[in-house]
Amino acid sequence: MEELGTTIKQIRQAKGLTQKEVYSGIVSRSFATRLESGDHDITATKLFDILERLGVSADEFRFIQNDYRPDDGEILRSQVMAAYDQQNFPQLSHLAQRYGQSKNPAERRMATIAAVLLTAYSHRHATLTPDMERLWQQIMYTKSWTLQEIRMGPILMALIGFKNAAVPETIRKMHQSCNRYVSELTDPFHVMDLRLSFDLVALQVLLGQGDYDQARDFKAEMMSGHLEQLTSEGNLTLQLCLCIWTWFFGNPSTADKQASLLRQIKVAPIDPGIRAILASWQQQAKRYHLALEKK
Repeated sequence: MEELGTTIKQIRQAKGLTQKEVYSGIVSRSFATRLESGDHDITATKLFDILERLGVSADEFRFIQNDYRPDDGEILRSQVMAAYDQQNFPQLSHLAQRYGQSKNPAERRMATIAAVLLTAYSHRHATLTPDMERLWQQIMYTKSWTLQEIRMGPILMALIGFKNAAVPETIRKMHQSCNRYVSELTDPFHVMDLRLSFDLVALQVLLGQGDYDQARDFKAEMMSGHLEQLTSEGNLTLQLCLCIWTWFFGNPSTADKQASLLRQIKVAPIDPGIRAILASWQQQAKRYHLALEKK
């Protein structure tokens, strides 16, 4: 990875900007020259001011600094989540085994997440490994979640099935954490999409545990917040949540029509997952209603 100043110089020259245009009023010309030569450090405040002049976000800066590549942890995270969304469990198992003993903490963390997802799907009552237990401790007992924990939200819900933890408290913590990042004007990190992904897992956990009263009441929480900030993918997740909810607590015929429309939507990365989820919960809802009729 390049020196911070070297990357700033690279971006500045690529955009055809002079040192005066970038650094004026922030640092002196001599400081800027030393910085771009890799001979000086800079405070976070001044760095952010310079990045704003360059028109580059902090995330993009790190991407450029890493030779226009995401870091290894982010690449692996994408592979893990893509495999889960596509219900590609052989690939998920491969990633868990390949990186489970890695000396890179980020890779080992993602290998643990792959193992959690794989175990949650296939063996609901399996015992947590020490790595899974550490992941639970790191996420659950963090007082205030930032984006890293928010992105782990669906993983946390998968772990809850093993820990017998209070689902409503975790839902409240997730929603409160997301609320700090979004307003009616903007959602710069797409946290509403992340929240809906979490809510989809949370709804399935509530239903899977037989907490039907809480699952019924959960609709109001799913529909709260700044839904106007959802992207098309977030809206798709919301419709999937509502379809499952309607099968259980609304008009099943209406849900059947919603499911038919959802199955026609082609979203390559997550299409197999949508079909599997719909097939599973449609059948479980039928069993739920049959049980109610027998009472």
